[in-house]
Amino acid sequence: MAHALTPQPHLDVRAIDRAAGVLLGAAVGDALGVPYEFQPRLGEDQQPRMIGGGLGPYEPGEYSDDTQMQVCIAQVAATGADLRTPESLDAIAANFHRWLSDGATDVGSQTRSVLDAAHRTPGAPGAALIDAARRFTAGNDQAAGNGSLMRTGIVALTHLGDPAAMAEAAIAVSALTHPDADCADACVLWCSGIRTAVLHGTFDGVRAGLDLLPAERRGVWAERLDEAEANLPHHFANNGWVVHALQAAWSAIIRTAVPELVPAQGSFPALHLRRALEAAVRAGKDTDTVAAIAGALLGARWGCSGIPLAWEQAVHGWPGHSAVDLVRLAVLTARGGSDDAVGWPSAPRLAAASHGSSFAIPHPHDPGLILGNMALTRGTEPVAVDAVVSLCRVGSGPILLGADVEHVRVWLVDSQGDNANLHFVLDQAAREVLRLRRAGKRVLLHCAAGQSRTPAVAALYSHLATGTDSATALHDLRRVLTGGWQLHAHPEMHNAVHELTAHDTLGGTSSGSRGAAKAGREAGQASPLRVGKLGQLGRVGRLDDGSAEQPLEELGGDAEQKREFLKGKWAASRVRGMLLGLALGDTLGTARGKLPASGPLQAGVSTQLACFTAEGTIRALVRGDHKGICHPPSVVWHTYCRWAALQGIEAERMRRRWAGGSTDNVWPDGWLAQVPVLAERRGSAPATVAALSKDEQGTVDRPTTTSRGCHALTRTLPVAVVAAAHGSDQTVRWAREIAALTHGDTAAQSAAAHAAVLVAHCLTSTPGMQDPQSGKQSQVRHALTGGIQALRDSDRGLTADDHDRLATALRQADNQPADHGCLARLAPDATAPSALLGGLYAAASFPGRADFGAALRFAAGAPDGDSVACVTGALLGAAHGADALPIDLVSRHELAWVIDTLARDLVAQLAERPSGTEYTPGWDSHWWDRYPGW
Repeated sequence: MAHALTPQPHLDVRAIDRAAGVLLGAAVGDALGVPYEFQPRLGEDQQPRMIGGGLGPYEPGEYSDDTQMQVCIAQVAATGADLRTPESLDAIAANFHRWLSDGATDVGSQTRSVLDAAHRTPGAPGAALIDAARRFTAGNDQAAGNGSLMRTGIVALTHLGDPAAMAEAAIAVSALTHPDADCADACVLWCSGIRTAVLHGTFDGVRAGLDLLPAERRGVWAERLDEAEANLPHHFANNGWVVHALQAAWSAIIRTAVPELVPAQGSFPALHLRRALEAAVRAGKDTDTVAAIAGALLGARWGCSGIPLAWEQAVHGWPGHSAVDLVRLAVLTARGGSDDAVGWPSAPRLAAASHGSSFAIPHPHDPGLILGNMALTRGTEPVAVDAVVSLCRVGSGPILLGADVEHVRVWLVDSQGDNANLHFVLDQAAREVLRLRRAGKRVLLHCAAGQSRTPAVAALYSHLATGTDSATALHDLRRVLTGGWQLHAHPEMHNAVHELTAHDTLGGTSSGSRGAAKAGREAGQASPLRVGKLGQLGRVGRLDDGSAEQPLEELGGDAEQKREFLKGKWAASRVRGMLLGLALGDTLGTARGKLPASGPLQAGVSTQLACFTAEGTIRALVRGDHKGICHPPSVVWHTYCRWAALQGIEAERMRRRWAGGSTDNVWPDGWLAQVPVLAERRGSAPATVAALSKDEQGTVDRPTTTSRGCHALTRTLPVAVVAAAHGSDQTVRWAREIAALTHGDTAAQSAAAHAAVLVAHCLTSTPGMQDPQSGKQSQVRHALTGGIQALRDSDRGLTADDHDRLATALRQADNQPADHGCLARLAPDATAPSALLGGLYAAASFPGRADFGAALRFAAGAPDGDSVACVTGALLGAAHGADALPIDLVSRHELAWVIDTLARDLVAQLAERPSGTEYTPGWDSHWWDRYPGW
């Protein structure tokens, strides 16, 4: 039967944005649901993550068969074909067969049965598939699976101007594998919802689609939609059935509130997409399919610009597609198979607009961020950056020819009224720049001319990264962007910059590290799990085995007593350098200096434990601020118990101990509990595990093990930041007690305390210092010499032998540097004293800022290379700061962002007390939720 194809209607800029979100929305929902498919259902307080795994198993961000099959349809729809014709159905069927043999990672049982039967049937692929599907349905009373609804979203874009034709296409494509009436009806309703969302930006089309169903079936579907709106998604537990799948998706969408627009508080209406997809995943059972179904409609409503950039960056799947490919297929389909006048979205590279010559100008507040225009990306000269953030359309190919850089595409339109999610997108873009810079990457930020969108996002980045107010940031940017300034011509965008950085209603400003630390900023970053305070949850407010708590004054004193270290603008860089150096040393040492040429670098167990020590230190300081007294080692002990529970070590006993056996209490709590890498086994820490398996924590006077292993030292190093801020005397005691929690040998406890003091001296050292013994210019050697001398006064337990061994290691680095034999003699085993002496020797042998990588590789050659390299990296990173670390390694380390966040938050806690004190309010009302003080 011949069909008349109605031309596609003209779509304005916002409608194109919404059409671009259909396939991408389905894919991000699919990838978000993949890890939880047929797993225990997530609770309302549990945050779904794109962590991969599932039935594939899939990579993080990889979509499954739900999107793979929709891509098969999209490849035909994107040509402008009428999907009702036999030729189109043949092409789709052929794509399904190719997918099954070439790339299917998971296949529904009904789909596989039909495809297998059709493969053995002669004739045209479409007709054979339809015949096999009919035979399967006729002989099976459970043939109404969700397999056609999950892939129907793209079909809605083929007939945007003709709802009746759209319904016919939805039925025809469903019938290739799922001809059951319920399946056909569900596809019609969902396509109707997507069509209306694209054209008008509402969810009204789902109910309007009832008029497209056979009259006798409208009533039952109206009741089904009513039922979905009255119940939570998990009420529809049989979501492998198409009816429950649609009801669960519709419930997740319609029952999730749309946030108000309050930019300074990180509240944006587009967050509805993220929250509704999370609700869809919490439905349980066939989580990826329910979320993919919901994602297609949510993407159609909120657009490509409403999808979190972090999800866009992560999503990918068969046949080698990323977000840009999914957007291309959807836009071509909505446009009837044609590109626009400049070749978008198909052209690999779009011509640079005629906005003058190219330019590359360092950001006035961060020279590692380069501001440019599109012409810069089209030049023949190389652009020395590691990442590019594009705020304009740039084509589907690589942004810089001949350069492998991370590329973030932001949907931001340079005209008034054409950005449906303007505040959300600006905030997202600035946070992506912040993420990339925190990863140590040199970033190019550009739009077409570099005169409006670029300075808008650059100003927001200044606010997030340095605390600069928006007016000052814009003034400074206008001063350096001398080639042109057009932001004043876009008052909507100009005002949005100020609105995003305005004072919030909680009594504080969202500036600098304050804005970056806000737990409520869901836009683009996974927000930490929120829990109530101790009293609100009815938890037992003890620290543990009756250990004496210490007065607040001993935990650091008032702000005016803080040392100059915290006042230096380089403090955060030094702390970041120390923790990242530790992590790189751990990774390089574990690999014996031989890292893979590409791919992520895995963290070691020392790094995992050090992360928890840093977090526990912050929590101890928070407790001291609010409770007046605190015993920090006991707070850190609780921290290690949470690490053990995540690792599956005595998990149930730990829960009974810390959460009182109640399933209502969220435990393990704190945001680190949501980081998947910290739950993975990354090496052994036998003494730590043995100690955590006991009922009581170890103390200096009552040890629970006799170990002197290296982890007593490597995991304790983060307390050096407190020593740098407040002096060494109290911190030496902290370090000894924290080491004693799991390692009873006094030599291990001494090594941990001495390492903390040495790292603290590196943190506070000044470039250009002279070594007082040799007279040579050496910041590192001067700091280490001063630290060894300071131990005489700060550590009452220091023995003459301890001092002599440290001094000898430093002297040997001067007389016989970088000698492998000497290193092996100083650090012969996997003990804490060996790690300290070996790390001291390696750092002093390579004291130069440019020698960081060489120092780590040398340290990795020690008999226990990971512990020695941990200490080496911490010492050198503390002295030189994060900028001295090898960018190629930092950018690949899987915990770099976690470490960076902890470092900044530790400095913020010491310098600013974000959560306030017992008597004074703080500027971050969610800080206690991030770092509960217990």
